[in-house]
Amino acid sequence: MNQLLAGGAALVLVAVLWGLGRRPGKTLLSSTDATSVAAINRAQLGLVEALTPRMDPEIQPGSAEDSAKSVFFTAPRSSAERITLERQLREAMDQGDPAQRLEAVRLAGQWGHVSVLPLLRRGLRDADIQVVEAAAAAIERHRGATRPSPVQVARPPRNVARMR
Repeated sequence: MNQLLAGGAALVLVAVLWGLGRRPGKTLLSSTDATSVAAINRAQLGLVEALTPRMDPEIQPGSAEDSAKSVFFTAPRSSAERITLERQLREAMDQGDPAQRLEAVRLAGQWGHVSVLPLLRRGLRDADIQVVEAAAAAIERHRGATRPSPVQVARPPRNVARMR
């Protein structure tokens, strides 16, 4: 009888410990539901977009001369012209005026040469949002493009004389 009582007590102890160790699954509270937060964010974003006039990154908000320069851009033909243009674009990006930086990013985007990618990446980190948008639009044509890698000729092993 003592063995039966000890076995029963052990079974009751196991059942109690199993019941205490088992915790009910946590249910999501309504306060952690993100759908209402997302709806509020969309509504606020709609209000901000309605108040902010959306500007086309290809149109220069300046004089007719500035817009004429950006519309009638001709790519440099010689290496000297290319180096001069790169230098002018870098100097314009170094200026404190956002209009000059915006014009430099637009010209770099119209040129589309690989050598202006560092300038466009720098434009992505600019403080002016128009410069950032123009740099993102200009760098878009380079996304996903890979340069063809030069074919490497496999060289023979160093101990080719021992292979014979």
